[in-house]
Amino acid sequence: MNRSAKKFHFTMVCVIASLFPLYAASITVPVNSPTIAAAMTQIKKGDTIFVEDGVYKEHIFVNAGVSLIAKNLFKAVIDGKGKGTVVTMGNSSSISGFEVRNGTIGIFSTSAGVSITKCRVLYNNQTGIMSVGHLPKIEDNLIIYNKGSGIQGWDVQSTSASISHNTIAMNSNHGISIGGNSSVIVDNNIISNNDQFGVKTSDEKVRVTMVSNNFFQNAKFTGFLPVDNYSIEPKFKNAQQLQFTLSSDSRCLSKGSDNQDLGARLVY
Repeated sequence: MNRSAKKFHFTMVCVIASLFPLYAASITVPVNSPTIAAAMTQIKKGDTIFVEDGVYKEHIFVNAGVSLIAKNLFKAVIDGKGKGTVVTMGNSSSISGFEVRNGTIGIFSTSAGVSITKCRVLYNNQTGIMSVGHLPKIEDNLIIYNKGSGIQGWDVQSTSASISHNTIAMNSNHGISIGGNSSVIVDNNIISNNDQFGVKTSDEKVRVTMVSNNFFQNAKFTGFLPVDNYSIEPKFKNAQQLQFTLSSDSRCLSKGSDNQDLGARLVY
């Protein structure tokens, strides 16, 4: 093959590759891999790991660009065995549908483009969800019964991400604690029955925009309710049995700035 023919062949290969990109793959735990950590070694950016029901006593790093999804809401449990960070998020990774429990920190992220949705994060010895530098999308989660704050952020910035439609309750420190040079949006959450403040900022440098949140019976209170926020009883179905869905007579129904229910919009 002469030089011009080789050049033409290389060009056509590049064109065909651009027209027919590689498809994202998926793998299921434990069907195709015995553990979530082992599955992470078999996938690449853009792939998805589905996880069947069960208790997985692991500490997980979610690879960059990978989606980690529980097949059934809260039925796949990642248990940190009493210590360490249970789940650490890589760049542009996502986690959805899991129960994450029994670590020092439930979910930790310093990466950009992270999504944490529809998870139940509980019984961690310190913080439920901790982020530094980049605020993940934190949406439709139950963040409950952690021994530190529900959510803790340091030097986090809201761009396209926000803390939205979560139920953050019964934590032993603050509901949300924000420090450093942070600017975040907190909207449409139920923040209730935490042992310190509902939202605590480290100093005046922290900028928190709060819209349509419900602050109810947190042990400490700043003395004023932010404009366009509420203080009404959520009326959870049964918090002691982890039923944080809203009763039919809850005043939090359809109360959000988007006309949806306040707190996590989950059916379970």
